[in-house]
Amino acid sequence: MSRSIRICSYLLLPLIYLLVNVKIAQLGESFPITIVTFLPLLLLLFVERISVKN
Repeated sequence: MSRSIRICSYLLLPLIYLLVNVKIAQLGESFPITIVTFLPLLLLLFVERISVKN
């Protein structure tokens, strides 16, 4: 059960990030902000994958 909840949260996180980035883009900020906001998410995913393997 907890694994399926985890997968659902991983699917929702990028969508939330995308929505936030779209709002930031509409405010007139530059595009590299999207890369900066996705970096912590990618790091979190890598850390979780490593911890799942161990």
